Amino acid sequence: MVAPSTACYEWRAPSLTSTTARTSSRATSLRRCSTAKADKVVWLTDPAYPWLLKQIHDPPSRLFVSGRLPSDPMIAIVGSRRATPYGCRAAHRLARDLSEAGVVVVSGLARGIDAAAHRGALESRTPTVAVMATGLDRIYPPEHGQLATEITASGALITEAEAGTIPLPSRFPVRNRIISGLSLGVIVVEAAERSGALITARMAAEQGRDVFCVPGSIENPLAIGVHRLIKDGAKLVQTVEDVLDEFPDLARARARAHAHTHARTRTRTRADSGPQDPELFAVWELLDWVEPRHHDDLALML
Repeated sequence: MVAPSTACYEWRAPSLTSTTARTSSRATSLRRCSTAKADKVVWLTDPAYPWLLKQIHDPPSRLFVSGRLPSDPMIAIVGSRRATPYGCRAAHRLARDLSEAGVVVVSGLARGIDAAAHRGALESRTPTVAVMATGLDRIYPPEHGQLATEITASGALITEAEAGTIPLPSRFPVRNRIISGLSLGVIVVEAAERSGALITARMAAEQGRDVFCVPGSIENPLAIGVHRLIKDGAKLVQTVEDVLDEFPDLARARARAHAHTHARTRTRTRADSGPQDPELFAVWELLDWVEPRHHDDLALML
């Protein structure tokens, strides 16, 4: 969740020789951006204001909400925008399993890990919450307009930013405190050395929330930040049970997750052991589960 670029909007002063071209380009970009509108405004004094968020030292005075803000326990999943296939699979699976256990997944609607987490939750047909750094009328990134629509069908888009607020880099770290503030804990899946996800993890720790990390390959630069967090005391996560075990009050959710996990394990045991054909198994053993390998490279390795 590194602060994304502002490619959707161009706010630099245009030169006199290119005013028309730049204005046209700006208008086209704005038309491409999807929008949502606030169904309600939840004030800090409102009984509907999220209780956990109210406990942080700097809660937003109000939240603009599109959709329905769930009241169930929440866990955040954050990470790199430039996620690997491995990272996206891990985020998707954890989000799906948490959702099936009755936990609401929170993330930031960004590319990469955030999007994978939201989609994993939606796959289980349960609500998910996207915390935006922009106004609700400025879905960012713009290609996530359809994802935002799917989220509001059962969950919510929320922001403290007024309508018209554009995706300025400074808005994203401020937004991150809401992601962690809403949540019992934060799971980090892939984060480079200077990733914005590390800001969310730091804020979570300052707020007294648990921090969890999915380990990565030692050859993956996006694992550097995650491994540093683990060294500093974050809990290593392989399954949803590793998360739920930290919260005794979620006993029912933990029991549901246990049932789902073991059901999947039984159905996947044969597939996870690799192909039965000896030649296919030789290829399967050479696959890199972090990055794709070209078939020419595999041929040279056989």
